[in-house]
Amino acid sequence: MNDYVLVVDDEEVNRKLLVKILEAEYEVETASDGKQALQMLKAQPHKYAAIVLDLVMPDMNGFSFLEEYCSDAILQNIPVIVSTGDDNIECETHSLELGAWDFIRKPYNERIIHFRLHNAIERSRAQILRKLQHVEAFDSLTGLYGRDYFQKATREMLDAFPEEQYAMIRLDIAKFNLVNSFFGIHRGDEFLCEVADKIRQFVASKNHVTFGRMRADVFAICMSYEKESELSDLSYRFRKEIREIIPEFEMIPVFGFYLIKDLKMEVNDMYDNAKLATKICKGSYIQNYAFYQDEMSQDLIQEQRIVNMTRSALQEEKFVLFLQPKYDIQEGKFAGAEVLVRWKASDQKMISPGEFIPIFERNGFIMKLDFYVWEHACKLLRSWLDKGYDPMPISVNVSRVSVYNPKLVEVISDLVATYNIPPELFQLELTESAYTSNPYMIREAMKDLQKRGFTILMDDFGSGYSSLNVLKDIAVDVLKIDMKFMSDTEIPGRGENILASVVNMAKVLEMPVIAEGVEKESQVRFLKNIGCEYVQGYYYAKPMPAEEYEKMLFRDEEQALG
Repeated sequence: MNDYVLVVDDEEVNRKLLVKILEAEYEVETASDGKQALQMLKAQPHKYAAIVLDLVMPDMNGFSFLEEYCSDAILQNIPVIVSTGDDNIECETHSLELGAWDFIRKPYNERIIHFRLHNAIERSRAQILRKLQHVEAFDSLTGLYGRDYFQKATREMLDAFPEEQYAMIRLDIAKFNLVNSFFGIHRGDEFLCEVADKIRQFVASKNHVTFGRMRADVFAICMSYEKESELSDLSYRFRKEIREIIPEFEMIPVFGFYLIKDLKMEVNDMYDNAKLATKICKGSYIQNYAFYQDEMSQDLIQEQRIVNMTRSALQEEKFVLFLQPKYDIQEGKFAGAEVLVRWKASDQKMISPGEFIPIFERNGFIMKLDFYVWEHACKLLRSWLDKGYDPMPISVNVSRVSVYNPKLVEVISDLVATYNIPPELFQLELTESAYTSNPYMIREAMKDLQKRGFTILMDDFGSGYSSLNVLKDIAVDVLKIDMKFMSDTEIPGRGENILASVVNMAKVLEMPVIAEGVEKESQVRFLKNIGCEYVQGYYYAKPMPAEEYEKMLFRDEEQALG
């Protein structure tokens, strides 16, 4: 089937003449002015292979048509041949500025018309092909190689320069999905473009390197290296600079390195090995890179098994609440409980939080689990209140991922309001690492929650490097210290002295202290002597199902512990 050509001219004699010249080689349609031509083109923009356009026409002339034409990304691909009756250089220049491709002059020369029209159509097709090839090869957002072309270019590089030593690198931005959620997709796209620019800068000095965007926030680099320290230095410098892109939101680039031994290995397999390495450090706030080791494959299989069960587990409420009581050791009575979560698998075996929590923090599912636990804790409190009980406060954990939610305060406030729970019964525990990762955001959120009546507990106080500074700047009501703080010390008595000092400092700040992990009577005596108010641990009770906690607590709420 012949190509379609649209002839636009207000003179009927010119239209008929051009139809007669072109009809043997093309399907020719006509329009009497620019407005009619635009209507025809926009109705079927991919129909026409070329346009022959007169400049002087009533209603909408050729220049007005070209102005509309050059503003339309689809129509721009159709070559426009301007038909003119004079040699006016200014008209020709203006036509070219507006997107015209070529000219034919009146009176018409049949051979010249055919040559110029044919050449314009071929140029258009070649240009479209180049665009398609570029789209196929390059990522449209960042301009880096796409996944397929990255693999092709990497294979060509490895085959061409086999004498070099290469590493496959996978770069993944931890918590990037939260950038889109909290700041919007446009800001997320800007961030990815800036990451791509950083990659270009960091590898610019390499003689043998390929790099591309694999998907979303995942990038790949294959480059030659001399020492392994070059790779770890790359991760350190990249982490330092990427912090500056969104200063108010700590972004952590996670690197997986695979040192290529067999250059004939499939490039995709090299990339998969680098991907396995990232699993080791994803979620770590200390180390943001890892090198591939052969045993990582088994770890991935186990992780994938857990991920596959996740969605159905939430829908079927396989996650169950356990409560570990807290005790007032100075008064000898119950003082509430901490809500913990366990996963009851289909075989009725419990999956340890140590297995699934790190995975959920990596894939973002922890936010859904957080809300699930919070809501079920509210339901539990509501059931106790409806039964006429006078429950003690229970505390729920807020993960390091959930603290980045700018709507955290509203989510928690709306939840307790929905179930009509007094805020003082619903306490919130955050780990110290959550406070230090983004202090401004956390400070404002915690102040707001305190104003609404919630009690804030800092878990794992003393486990990080900024505890005292955190206490200075962030609103906290209660400190929780793990008794492991006293273990494995080479200097006798040092742990006890530090713990006593922390308790004394907390008293000055009017902050109660809860000691976790209390397992021995000697620890209880020591904590009483230094004035610690509350304890939590196996010495008194292990975490227990909600039903068991309810029976124990409300059988005798004032039971003395002796």
